Amino acid sequence: MTEKSPLGYTILGHPPSSLAMYLPRCLLSTLVLFMASQSLGKTWVPSHCRSSIEAVCNFVCDCGDCSDEAQCGFHSASTTPSTLFTCNFEQDPCGWQDISTSGYQWLRDRAGALLDRPGPHSDHTHGTDLGWYMAVRTHHGKEASTATLRSPVMREAASTCELRLWFHTASRDVARLRLELTHGVETLTLWQSSGPWEPGWQELAVNTGRVQGDFKVMFSATRNATHRGAVALDDMEFRDCGLPIPQASCPLGHHHCQNKACVQPHQLCDGEDNCGDRSDEDPLICSHHMVTDFETGLGPWNQLEGWTRNHSAGSIVSPAWPHRDHSRNSAYGFFLVSMAKPGTTAILSSPEFQASVPYNCSLTFYYYLHGSEASHFELFLQALGLNTSQAPALLRSRHGELGTTWVKDRVDIQSAHPFRILLVGETGPGGIMGLDDLIMSNHCRFVSDVSTLQSSLSGPKALALYPQTSIQLPQGTCEPGHLSCGELCVPPEQLCDFQQHCAEGEDEQKCGEASQPAWGTTDFESVSAGGWEDISVGKLQWQWVEAQESRKPARDANRDAHGHFLSLQKAWGQLRSEARALTPALGPSGPHCELHMAYYFYSQPQGFLALVVVEKGLRELLWQAPSSSSQGWTVEKVLLGARHRPFQLEFVSLVDLDDPGQPGAGVDNVTLSNCNPNVTTESDQEVSCNFERHSCSWHTGHFTDAHWHRVKSHGSKYDHTTGQGFFMFLDPTDPPARGQGALLLTRPQVSVVPKECLSFWYHLYGPQIGTLRLAMRKNGEEDILLWSRSGTHGNRWHQAWVTLHHQPEASTKHQLLFEGLRDGYHGTMALDDVTVRPGPCWAPRSCSFEDSDCGFSLGGSGLWIRQNNASGLAPWGPWADHTTETAQGYYMMVNTSPDVLAKGHVASLTSEEHQPVPRPACLTFWYHLSFHNPGTLRVHVEQSTRRQELSISDHGGFAWRLGSVNVEAEQAWRVVFEAVAAGVEHSYMALDDIFLQEGPCTQPGSCDFESGLCGWSHLVWPSLGGYSWDWSSGATPSRYPKPTVDHTLGTEAGHFAFFETSMLGPGGQAAWLRSEPLPATTASCLHFWYFMGFPEHFYKGELKVLLSSTQGQLAVWSQGGHQRYQWLQVQIEVSSSEEFQIVFEATLGSQPALGPIALDDVEYLAGQHCKQPALSQGEMDAYVSVPAAVGGALLFFMFLVLLGLGGWYWLQKQHCPFQRSTDTTTSGFDNILFNEDQVTLPESTTSNP
Repeated sequence: MTEKSPLGYTILGHPPSSLAMYLPRCLLSTLVLFMASQSLGKTWVPSHCRSSIEAVCNFVCDCGDCSDEAQCGFHSASTTPSTLFTCNFEQDPCGWQDISTSGYQWLRDRAGALLDRPGPHSDHTHGTDLGWYMAVRTHHGKEASTATLRSPVMREAASTCELRLWFHTASRDVARLRLELTHGVETLTLWQSSGPWEPGWQELAVNTGRVQGDFKVMFSATRNATHRGAVALDDMEFRDCGLPIPQASCPLGHHHCQNKACVQPHQLCDGEDNCGDRSDEDPLICSHHMVTDFETGLGPWNQLEGWTRNHSAGSIVSPAWPHRDHSRNSAYGFFLVSMAKPGTTAILSSPEFQASVPYNCSLTFYYYLHGSEASHFELFLQALGLNTSQAPALLRSRHGELGTTWVKDRVDIQSAHPFRILLVGETGPGGIMGLDDLIMSNHCRFVSDVSTLQSSLSGPKALALYPQTSIQLPQGTCEPGHLSCGELCVPPEQLCDFQQHCAEGEDEQKCGEASQPAWGTTDFESVSAGGWEDISVGKLQWQWVEAQESRKPARDANRDAHGHFLSLQKAWGQLRSEARALTPALGPSGPHCELHMAYYFYSQPQGFLALVVVEKGLRELLWQAPSSSSQGWTVEKVLLGARHRPFQLEFVSLVDLDDPGQPGAGVDNVTLSNCNPNVTTESDQEVSCNFERHSCSWHTGHFTDAHWHRVKSHGSKYDHTTGQGFFMFLDPTDPPARGQGALLLTRPQVSVVPKECLSFWYHLYGPQIGTLRLAMRKNGEEDILLWSRSGTHGNRWHQAWVTLHHQPEASTKHQLLFEGLRDGYHGTMALDDVTVRPGPCWAPRSCSFEDSDCGFSLGGSGLWIRQNNASGLAPWGPWADHTTETAQGYYMMVNTSPDVLAKGHVASLTSEEHQPVPRPACLTFWYHLSFHNPGTLRVHVEQSTRRQELSISDHGGFAWRLGSVNVEAEQAWRVVFEAVAAGVEHSYMALDDIFLQEGPCTQPGSCDFESGLCGWSHLVWPSLGGYSWDWSSGATPSRYPKPTVDHTLGTEAGHFAFFETSMLGPGGQAAWLRSEPLPATTASCLHFWYFMGFPEHFYKGELKVLLSSTQGQLAVWSQGGHQRYQWLQVQIEVSSSEEFQIVFEATLGSQPALGPIALDDVEYLAGQHCKQPALSQGEMDAYVSVPAAVGGALLFFMFLVLLGLGGWYWLQKQHCPFQRSTDTTTSGFDNILFNEDQVTLPESTTSNP
């Protein structure tokens, strides 16, 4: 149990009142004085404001610094009226508390704390692994359990209050999610869902409705035995929740409430408490309005068919059923609801009203559409008293999924004839439609003759009204839904497909741009607005308007003072939702399809104007207007690219039109060009590309917020072709992205040869960069993974090649795709100089077996197999590979047991042909031998003849070991691995990470870093933060600080290993650079040069040398950063009784500091004592002898023990006994950190992560 004392101290296991009995008596009086002084000190601090309890957490900043709204489930840093009250959990939980009653609980967490668990790999706020969120981790209990997160007490939510948040889960992770609001004795369900959910972060927006008094919000996740339960929440946002502030006077035309608040005239008598004291709904003001809230019946409205009156209390009929009404914002309130079967119409008819000219009769109403995208609601005006029958006029149409909110709307009616209103709805599969609070204004007057009213509503005529509104096509020409043009009948799928089928182009009109057959420009001079339809439901809408001198812009984009354009205007809705205008279904489109437009955008920083594409229920942001800096029209071009049918384009905007600066948004002259999918160019088939002139056939993928960009060399970015040209570039965090990754694809290709060689140059660089993959995609098939690399590969371009295998069918099309995964967030990816040629490739220079067997031939016996141990059921082989050091990683393995491979028999593994190596090179590989003697591993290099280069007969163990062979070949060659069995049961051999690097092989544990990292591993450790050492030269452009010269050559061209400590960030831990396993030694010398560069007063970077073995880690040297921008030399004499690894650890002492730690010329002299260096050069930083340091450490430790015993004796004499701890800590040699001049006891010592 954890409680807090009145002073805020946390006391584990005991209430605050028992604090005194757990303190030494001699310290109690001192603590009392200290606590009293703290209490008195608090009274001396003047308070900035003294808000009453009713003014705290009410979404209004009553204090000048908004301190009354702190820890209210949100934070507010500004007191402007448009400020959003938000919580991103970066600093604290904002007052949200876990109230779960089981081990399944909420906690504040971040992805970087542990990378290998389920859940998000990045937060939503920053899109990286260092951002924070609230999460429930997986729970393995068999019983169903619910984790509940509850807000602090909040007060007085306005009817416009909207809660937005982002959640992350998957269908397999949780059974149900629920958002609830509790006030008084009632708990309202604002939203709940049992999935399915899309991958990644998903947005949820709900309207709380008017809530009087105190309330709390709760978000809960429920799991059962079949669900893991991983859920995360981030970026909670409360919009427009505060009630209006009292004013001494109101603007002209506004209503002054009884509580002195001001509301706009259209908010009077609209069924909502806008004032906060309901004075805007006063019966004296609204006595002439006709209000139907369905609490006692239908009122004067007549149900013709399809509607039922119901409420939400008790059992819920459908998952989409409303959980509350609008009138009372309660589950016990009544409303009208329709669950009509698809294709069946629900109709509600008003009484008959008198003609409304010259007055304005208005209907305010609230509707609900949830559960189906196919549902739609329409409002018709039926004119009466005419000699000829006339189809009803459509005044309002809404369709699709609008969530669990009651949406407000209003229609103004001016009719020269008597009329009635028809509310018509049709639900899609699983959909629900509702109506509530139908309010007719005081100028809506009944027809006095009731008998006339009844007769006009009776009989089949009334039921036939709605079908008459459908579009009437010429009889006997085309089927319903088809377009008749001349003698043609164009089916729906050929409308707006960017291909003209009708002679006059009627099939391509009203398609979002073209009113002419040649797909001209929509200048919005026609009232049809080019087919753009406003689907807004909030306070804003898109309207077709005429330019006016009295408002901005005064002219349209063609500078016509009387021209028309699509403009952002005010609407009747109560929510601050984005205004949305949508095209009909379009496509398919070709790869060069572009949208040209002119736009006007002037807004405060919170506003935006964007173009979105909607396809298969997913939304992709294509373009967003930059921050408004001009009040004129701007021309823009947006690439749409190749897309499948159907897709729709959507203009989305959110602007505060009440701002005195006259903000606004508009669109004009929209043109879709080059969209015909049958029109291609030569570049569409160009896979080979250096990206200097264009991107050839390569294009970016859709529906991801991370994108590849064709960029020009600049600063730290440089291409491979010339060093100053163009290349494809991906930064996983610019702009802020949260999706899985970014795709770069070719157009569909047809190959005429069975094999092709694809070569390319790639650049993977940064302390925490993710994965780059190459795959082949064919229609209807899963992507075939061809190649992948993860983590940094140094600050240089690398060449890779892959053999493409094609099926003999000439009609088979395929696409190649590069995918940059966002499983790392610090660094960059780049591609350049892609080339395709007929025939197979040379054997790859690097093979990790993660994607394939790299073309290795298994020999006649075929005993070598590629495998991993992800299932834990592999009978033979190591439990983890070497590449990833996980059970999911792949390697090659051969079973050498006598029942599979008899004693003395050979199983061979032969590579494809390698290209000639005229200069010395080193072929390295990692091997793993079983505990039981498996036999001998032989390595041969074949040219015209075979020669044996290496024979390994070591004993087995847990570790992968490094082997190396020097290679120099004037002609093509192969490498052959032979496993010669020893005839021992339960034995095996394994291979992984075969790599051919420039330069001769180095001694174990040594490296000058000129050709790479040699045998040193920089694999990231999730428990240390997931960062890795990097490799560069001083001359190569880099976004990270590094030395200007290396130590080996002393020039900018020389290379070194380095790490930028500021990348660790808040909560970051360390990065390791590990040697290969080294044999036990009684005395060996480690010699290296290091470099540190930190600001003088803010350095906290630290470099350590650890010896790691199965017994743990022993720190043998460490050095904190300081302002010495030079290479310094270190010698360390080490010994170990068992096999071990040398680990260089780069870490932070405290706060992040911008500065590099670098290493060069590491030399391990096995079996040699370190020689005392000459100190005259001034470059020797430390000489450490571990045995000598041990002696000093023991003497110092004995001194500390004696000092502690003396202190304990003194306290006993003072009658201050301390309770003895029952915990014990085993001390040992491995717990001592040896420095050159001191001994430090670390907090803990861990084994290998």
